[in-house]
Amino acid sequence: MLRATLKGMASRKARLVLTSLAIVLGTMFVAAAMVLTSTMDKSLSGLVADAYEGVDGVVTPAQGAAQYEEGFGSSAGLIPADALETITSVDGVDAADGAVEGQINAIGAHGKLVGTFAPTIGFNWESNANQEFYALQEGTEPAADDQVVVSTKFLADSGFEVGDQVTVYSYTADRAEFTIVGSFKLPGDRESMAGETMVAFTTPAAQQLITGGEDVYSSVYLYGDFSTDDVDQALGAGTYKVQTGQEASDELAEGLSVISSVMGYIFLGFGLIAVFVSVFLIINTFTIIVAQRQRELAILRAMGAGRGQVVNSVLAEALIVGTVASILGLGLGLLLGWGLSLAVGQFMFSGLAVQFTVPATTLWALVVGIGVTILSAVVPAVRASRVPPVAAMREAVNPPKPLRTITIAGATVTLVGAILIALGLSDNLGGEELVGILTGVGVAFVGITMLTPIISKPLVALLGLLMSWSFTGKLGKLNAGRNPRRTAITASALMIAVALITGIATVVSSLKATTAEAIDLNLDSDLIVAGLQTGANIPTFSTEALEEIKTIDGIDAVGDVYVDFMGAQVEGEDAALSSSQDLQATLKVFGGTVTEGSVTDLPADAVVIDEGTAKDNDLALGDTVEVTFSDGTVEQLRVTALLEGYDLTNGWWVSPEQIEHFAITKPMQAYIDVSDGASVESVKADVEAALADEPEVGVTNNAEFVEQQTSGLDTLVNAVQILLALAIIIAIIGVVNTLVLSVLERTRELGLLRAVGMTRGQAWRMITVESIIICLFGAVLGIGVGIGLGWTVQQALESEGLTNFALPWGLIVTYLLVSVVVGLLAALAPAARAAKLNVLGAIAYE
Repeated sequence: MLRATLKGMASRKARLVLTSLAIVLGTMFVAAAMVLTSTMDKSLSGLVADAYEGVDGVVTPAQGAAQYEEGFGSSAGLIPADALETITSVDGVDAADGAVEGQINAIGAHGKLVGTFAPTIGFNWESNANQEFYALQEGTEPAADDQVVVSTKFLADSGFEVGDQVTVYSYTADRAEFTIVGSFKLPGDRESMAGETMVAFTTPAAQQLITGGEDVYSSVYLYGDFSTDDVDQALGAGTYKVQTGQEASDELAEGLSVISSVMGYIFLGFGLIAVFVSVFLIINTFTIIVAQRQRELAILRAMGAGRGQVVNSVLAEALIVGTVASILGLGLGLLLGWGLSLAVGQFMFSGLAVQFTVPATTLWALVVGIGVTILSAVVPAVRASRVPPVAAMREAVNPPKPLRTITIAGATVTLVGAILIALGLSDNLGGEELVGILTGVGVAFVGITMLTPIISKPLVALLGLLMSWSFTGKLGKLNAGRNPRRTAITASALMIAVALITGIATVVSSLKATTAEAIDLNLDSDLIVAGLQTGANIPTFSTEALEEIKTIDGIDAVGDVYVDFMGAQVEGEDAALSSSQDLQATLKVFGGTVTEGSVTDLPADAVVIDEGTAKDNDLALGDTVEVTFSDGTVEQLRVTALLEGYDLTNGWWVSPEQIEHFAITKPMQAYIDVSDGASVESVKADVEAALADEPEVGVTNNAEFVEQQTSGLDTLVNAVQILLALAIIIAIIGVVNTLVLSVLERTRELGLLRAVGMTRGQAWRMITVESIIICLFGAVLGIGVGIGLGWTVQQALESEGLTNFALPWGLIVTYLLVSVVVGLLAALAPAARAAKLNVLGAIAYE
């Protein structure tokens, strides 16, 4: 039987090539994901291994460190300068350098911010005194408070040279001019650790920019032979975090490993989707091959082969195909993982030295590839074993199996999924609504996939009507519908990818529609000053620019918004605090209404909340709450007004006198109401002039604002489409494979059609119509399932504010058109084969 299996495979090599290709692609992506994760993890660990080289100990704040390291000006919990004397008095401590580090903003020679995706980090050069981590490449160290030395990457990204003037500012400090007096690199001749640019100041200048002028440090580097416990006790046990240099390096490496893990999981997830899609292709291939070999198998049965031998024969074929394809996929996956690692290291981490590694877990890609192939061949193998020996004495006719069983099973599974979704949406799952909804979506998805054979009958017939205007079109429609199971399995592969993309796009469209409606219905503004956060930088603009905007002719009101969300709390719970220089004007633009109290001239101890927040926190006018600001300031604030109206007034509004305690003390947005009769375009031009020196923000109308703020979601949809391209390619291969095998299966039938007058062109068009209908069926089904998925998510999030349901019409039309093009391309090889058949040879074919 083994020899017979091998000879049989040798005689139909072409039939297995496309199946093998699907396994190769799926295995390749899984292996690449594992290699990428391991390689980036090791490379990033190596990147920070020398971050504290030569440093014997590190002291960092026990609290407030996270805020500080982001550069938001908070001095809460930081290390005061006099602590250095305490540290150096500890036995064994030879020296201690105080470090001031945080995120800053710098304007390059091109007039734009330097470093947007990765931040610009500012620090004091004196912290490098003993470690000598940074090596000067050109020029000198900063000797005065108006001098800086910058990383070579900063020079490359900014367009500056040593000797030029650079404008630097932070979220709490105004702009200041500095002279670049030198440049430096990191160990290993690196320009950056993770894509960031760097600027080094004198200690007073760094403190002015980063800690609001407070004489404090973000960390202290210790040198000598000492006990960290002794340092901890000297500073007050538990007051600060005291670590060895190695412990600090390990902690930093652990944080960076999360990045590589997330990237790996993303690629692995899409790789597994590709493997799942390939299951449909493998099942279809072996089902068709078994059907075509019915007579051969019957002869083997007649010659004495048992059912078990037939099953083993088919599974052996699957094992050989799966093993060869998986090994090839593993090899290509190693190359892809290496290439992805180089790309990520170059573009995300600025020339990271990639340490290529192949983890033992990569072998799981082989297990997945081989296992999926064998499991997918089990059903066709069992079906092959049931071929009776008497089949050898007649033509191999394979009537489609009844669809009753799979239809009942699919309907049952779909119903269970629908019930779970309904229970989740109606809040009847005891707090596990989200789990119920997600489970229901998955179960319903499986059920709908099982129902595709019965759905294919009417849908294929309906789609076929569009192409039944000719004789070949009618035949193509009949061929597409003659075997519902085969058509359904082939189309399901395409359906999965299209459904996922459509579902995500539907949620994005719904979010855009909800945002647009909220602004159109509630926001009484004509122009909005805001920026888009595309990386580490949070867009803000200066108070001077805000005041200039308020003086522009033709403006009726300006609502400015400050937000404190970095560590702010209300009654011990995390909260976002808002403020405005003129809350009355802001509420006018927002459409908010004061129902109790007053918002005029808010005193320092005032807080204004909306009625919903008051209800949720059981507060009334005159009650007090404890508010903790990002800089550690704690205040008892009194509720002086209640609001109703636009959602942007929801939350906690504090007096403008409290803005100095915010992590970011600059306005983030401004909403402008243009006076009646004034030209919006003219006012917009004047606002743009006022913002000429504010590279982080711009001025837009309401529609442009919605598009700006949601543009990142469009990027997400595009990224998903790119990552799902592999699954779509496998689905296309499935269509090609099915058509090729179908043409082989119908060789005699095609020969008879040619014999009675069908031309080669008509044969070509018939196969092409069949291909287009199958692809259209998969796309239509995927779009329908994706819309259902998107609707379910929208309904689940309706209570969270996602109130509108909207469809991504542009994407839907695009995928329908693409499915037609895919159908045309997928039909090229099978149609060419059908058109070139030798008529006499085809008629004699068995």
